[in-house]
Amino acid sequence: MRKIFTTIIIIVFSVCLMAQDGKNVTVGWLKDNYTKREVMIPMRDGARLYTAVYEPVSEVKAKPVMLVRTPYSLKPYGFEAGEEPPKDKQTYSSGIWDDLLNYAADGYVIVLQNVRGTFLSEGDFENIRPHLSGMAGGTAKGCIIDEATDTYDTVEWLLANTDNNGNIGVKGTSYPGFYATMAALSRHPAIKAVSPQAPVTDWFMGDDAHHNGALCLADCYRFGSSMYRTRKAPSTKGLSKLVKIDTDLYDYFRGKPMSGLSDFFGDTLTFWNSMVAHPDYDNFWKDRNPARLLKDIKPAVLVTGGFYDAEDCYGAFKTYNEIKRLSPDCDLYLAAGPWYHGGWNNRKANHLAGAWFAEESGAYYLDNIEYPFFTYYLEGKGKGNASAKVNVLPSCETIRCKMEGVLSAARWETYSSWPPSDAQPAKIFLSGTDSLNMSSQPDAMVFRTFTSDPANPVPYMDVKSSGRDRGYMAADQRFASARGDVLTYSGTVLSDTLHLAGPVMAHIELRLDLPDGSKSRNMDADIVVKLIDVRPDGYQMLVRGDVMPVRYRDGFGKSKALKSGKVVSVDFTMCDIDHYFLPGHALMMQIQGSWFPLIAMNPQTFVRNPFTATAKDYRPINVSISSHSFLECGKVNACSQ
Repeated sequence: MRKIFTTIIIIVFSVCLMAQDGKNVTVGWLKDNYTKREVMIPMRDGARLYTAVYEPVSEVKAKPVMLVRTPYSLKPYGFEAGEEPPKDKQTYSSGIWDDLLNYAADGYVIVLQNVRGTFLSEGDFENIRPHLSGMAGGTAKGCIIDEATDTYDTVEWLLANTDNNGNIGVKGTSYPGFYATMAALSRHPAIKAVSPQAPVTDWFMGDDAHHNGALCLADCYRFGSSMYRTRKAPSTKGLSKLVKIDTDLYDYFRGKPMSGLSDFFGDTLTFWNSMVAHPDYDNFWKDRNPARLLKDIKPAVLVTGGFYDAEDCYGAFKTYNEIKRLSPDCDLYLAAGPWYHGGWNNRKANHLAGAWFAEESGAYYLDNIEYPFFTYYLEGKGKGNASAKVNVLPSCETIRCKMEGVLSAARWETYSSWPPSDAQPAKIFLSGTDSLNMSSQPDAMVFRTFTSDPANPVPYMDVKSSGRDRGYMAADQRFASARGDVLTYSGTVLSDTLHLAGPVMAHIELRLDLPDGSKSRNMDADIVVKLIDVRPDGYQMLVRGDVMPVRYRDGFGKSKALKSGKVVSVDFTMCDIDHYFLPGHALMMQIQGSWFPLIAMNPQTFVRNPFTATAKDYRPINVSISSHSFLECGKVNACSQ
């Protein structure tokens, strides 16, 4: 019956596909031209994974498979585990409506799968499951399983049970980006192209859970209250959050010691308890960092990330850099722009907080970067471009940009690699007073001091919210400048464009003391450093900020207390930027001791395991910053705006 039906519509469908593009795909068109199968694909250890397979009804030409693996819901589900889906329940997942429309319009087989231990998929879920099959990857047999072997087994089933051209693409954003990285590690020869987008990569050094070992409290507390739990049985419903906050996060967390949070969760959050048991960067965390294993990667890889990604900015650039280092022969691409988390999948993404960027930059990325990447490696369409393997839309925020349209698709910059090869190291020096310069470091070491008080931590954003606001990544910092516990350093108004690109490295020289002048040998602190673009209208736009615990100044494997009065150097690297500081703007730098509750408050008494800190451990301290501190970033030849 299907063959007869296919014969009737074959010409109509082929014309339809040729005339269709992703942005014009509708619900009606998709249901007319695609069927949906819900299947349970068996893995090598016997566990079965729920998989929604969307197939074009036309058999004009076999097309590639586009696979997305996710721990999140693929609702609506048409059946419970082990049952056949009723025909009237073959409804289409909302997951197909965003970044997959171009592939639907082109007739790809689109496959959405719940990873092991989530929703209707069998087995046990493990957060950032370690890669156990090693370099043997997908060819490993027996019951050694990980996300790479699950990908391998899924691909084997898809090749045998769908009408395809033998080529598989894998993509995903955020947690699904982690599974895309695992697909590259599966070593399956049919996987020809992979796109990890804002991939979860290292939950200790960056991404959602920690930054440089400092706990991302607001994200972990809410996200973790469901994702860190263990389910009882497969279900169409996800785990509910244990925590429901209907008040401002700052007020909710202020005054709560970390030990109290752990006591509240008890044994309900498996992964939270794992974090408590591993406060330093030990093998538990190293085993969960796939970037270290990205050697001899065979598929072409497009890494995508946003400069204003509040969740996984770190993962994109770490993944790109490690593939570049460990797999020099890989066809490696990078796309980045002034996007929030997943903003590249939003066709009309154009602003964040009070900052406005290029119009519809997401549409340009989807249509002109991602889709051509996959069609080239999966279908042989178009041609590769070795000289434009990096596509970057820099941020250039100003009212003038918005009004005059300075940034557009034409402003995308292309490079052969990242950071730009012509970027020269440039340092932004502090002075002993409150100014910045890019010419020379002051000869004399002068200190400025602020008091960091756990009872009154510096908020990460000047808004009231019951959830973490992603807008903080580009928010106005004038509220922080007005505080006495934030050191602000201002540069002169620029007469020429300053283009900074690449990672931002911080060198901070500091001293800790107690306000009453007494001595202590067990001091600790967090240092928050922010690079800011000051607009002519006074808006202090955050360009990049991050936190570094002083206890990890000599390495993340073991924390160390600091003795009061001792001057130490704290060096760390913040995520990449690509930003134009325009004429009439000025640079600004801020240094503070808290970023609350984005980052859990440091007790400022050295506690070997910060998760065990009690109320008595929290105390105010004086933090003194030396004028020999500086930031360093790549400076690209200026161009006229």
